[in-house]
Amino acid sequence: MLQLSNDEIVKGIRSRNKDVFEAVFKQYAPSMYNIAVKYVQDTDEANDMVQDVFLNLWKGAENLDYRAPINHYLARATVNTCLNRIKKEQRKETYTKEQMHLATPVSDSTALLERKELEAQYHLALEKLPEQCRRVFEMSRGNGLTPTEIATQLNISINTVYAHLTTALKRLRIDLINKS
Repeated sequence: MLQLSNDEIVKGIRSRNKDVFEAVFKQYAPSMYNIAVKYVQDTDEANDMVQDVFLNLWKGAENLDYRAPINHYLARATVNTCLNRIKKEQRKETYTKEQMHLATPVSDSTALLERKELEAQYHLALEKLPEQCRRVFEMSRGNGLTPTEIATQLNISINTVYAHLTTALKRLRIDLINKS
């Protein structure tokens, strides 16, 4: 295995020298794997993360800083990759729980009644909006159109679309808060 100084390693990676990159991988991948396993506690996932770290090192080779020791750079990149993956999994889990909660059928007649009442209040608040403002809001939220599509269809500027959406959201929020 090549014994290179940090400057030689950085210079080699920045110039995309495959031999230097391979030597760095062989030298540092095992310790990066150990770091990843401590965070994710899954060997396959830890391997994937180490691969991601080295892939990102190769992709961003020209941005590698000469001042940072390569082992510190790789360790920080590994930790960040692990933390990002953990956060992503937590967001997925939270989203899944929320979706399961929303998908739970309403069996309580009180909850159903409250939901219908809230929907009625929403529709009343929507009716209070100025016509153009309501139309823009319904096209955005009801039909799923983008602001650009709405601007094109209504022949208005995109800034006007954003202004209508802002106004609609403010007024609806105020109306619904005041009623509850």
